[in-house]
Amino acid sequence: MEAPPPSLLEHYKSKEPLTCGHVGALTEEETDKLRQLWQLVIDEFDRTDSEPLAVLFRLGDSDAAYEDGGLTSLSFEPLVPLSSKDRAQSESAIQSMPRSESERQFESAMQSELATQSESAMQSELATQSESTTPNGSTTLSNRIARAGSGLLGWMSSGRSTPASTASDEDAAAQTQQRRRESVQDHVQRTQQHTKPLVPAPFVPLFGQPEHTRTFRAAFWQAATQTRNADSWVLRFLRARKWDVRAAFAMLRKTLEWRAGQAIDEIMFHGESQLHMHTMESGLAFACTRDRLNNPVFVIRVRANIARERSIAAIKRFLCWQIETSQLLAAGADGRVTLVFDMSGFTRENVDLQLMRTLITLLTNYYPETLGIMLIYVNSLLFAGLWALIAPFIDPDVKAKIILARNASGLAPFIDRKCLPVELGGSKAFKYEYVVPKINENACMGDAKARVVAERTFGDAVDAYERATRMWLKGSSDDVSMNVGHDRDSAREAVCVAADALDPYVRARTLYHRLGFI
Repeated sequence: MEAPPPSLLEHYKSKEPLTCGHVGALTEEETDKLRQLWQLVIDEFDRTDSEPLAVLFRLGDSDAAYEDGGLTSLSFEPLVPLSSKDRAQSESAIQSMPRSESERQFESAMQSELATQSESAMQSELATQSESTTPNGSTTLSNRIARAGSGLLGWMSSGRSTPASTASDEDAAAQTQQRRRESVQDHVQRTQQHTKPLVPAPFVPLFGQPEHTRTFRAAFWQAATQTRNADSWVLRFLRARKWDVRAAFAMLRKTLEWRAGQAIDEIMFHGESQLHMHTMESGLAFACTRDRLNNPVFVIRVRANIARERSIAAIKRFLCWQIETSQLLAAGADGRVTLVFDMSGFTRENVDLQLMRTLITLLTNYYPETLGIMLIYVNSLLFAGLWALIAPFIDPDVKAKIILARNASGLAPFIDRKCLPVELGGSKAFKYEYVVPKINENACMGDAKARVVAERTFGDAVDAYERATRMWLKGSSDDVSMNVGHDRDSAREAVCVAADALDPYVRARTLYHRLGFI
């Protein structure tokens, strides 16, 4: 009888990366599943009656759609809106959206709790004065947790009320509106007093694709080359769907439809220039170190999440840009990243259940097997009550990757203290500071002739890899197990080299390039 695979914690203790189901460590059965999935992909490439994938929200269209009240988001789930006008529009849109049973149960539970909170509001003060105490007069921990849980939803709800407006409120609202709209491009032009664009060329899709559609093949290769190994990317869908080939292909196709629909390639082409300046400089999310398995660590500072200071479209675009960029940092970790939710200093205006749900939706539905672990760094009874409400509705596979840590000691099994930033209790001297793009850092993107050459080389490499893959699929099982496809290995490396050469022409440089992380 085979020994069970090591637990996640055991991997971190031994500093041995997870290899089961990954390239170089596949069983014969897993290799056969990989071949079956590749066959479905190749068959889809060859289809002549296939409908192209529609681009639903181009970069310039998404803000207009938001202004018109269109709340279809990058995750297909709108975040909690900010203004009363947005709230009314969103509530109407949300009511018309299909709901899973778990979501309906969650919403029902929330409504029930809110009703209970309203009914017992007057009794809360009396309960506070007469609550049970220990012999020395201190409040018991269980009572404190109970109070936190019972008051949590009322606390959250009170943060969403709309107070009567005053002149000072209107001035503040005007400043907030201006702040929430400024892009990095706008900021650089305003502060450096010039009109030169940070990306000196219009967006042009790969492989000569039209602006409003992508073929399955073009969308596949635009996504697969992010990981430097197409097999690694395809395997993510097999692992995510428990090696069910048909289910994995359905998930892969849905992901490509989503990527094309939301114009992810265009978001990455323009990069930070079209991202929200305040979100970037606030340090809402950033990479700063690596964990014990060498996965890049992204810190999400919840206290920096103030919904009124950015638009719905801005936060979705920001999240997708961060996840896409994480793949550059995670090339040696097979695309996995570690998230640390820093809950220190958060208040009611930082609570955004939809934001966390959107991030988890992106990572599980459209970036499978990207989340390594999620560490929630918190020492708050209020969050304990919030977690009690959320936990039952999180997918078990995702929930297994979530670890609550009350202090630096709780993070230490996963991130060495020497690598942990000082603000999280470690000794790494890292302080987040946003470095705006340099004026000419994307100058090569304006060299159309050089891009044509780089794209042609990339296209030739992809063609050669596809030919080698077709030969690999025709080979016998013995051939596959002996890795006879040396031509395929060489072709894969050629694709990586060509993709690296093409990258500066189709992806704006990033903060992590400027910081020297890439």
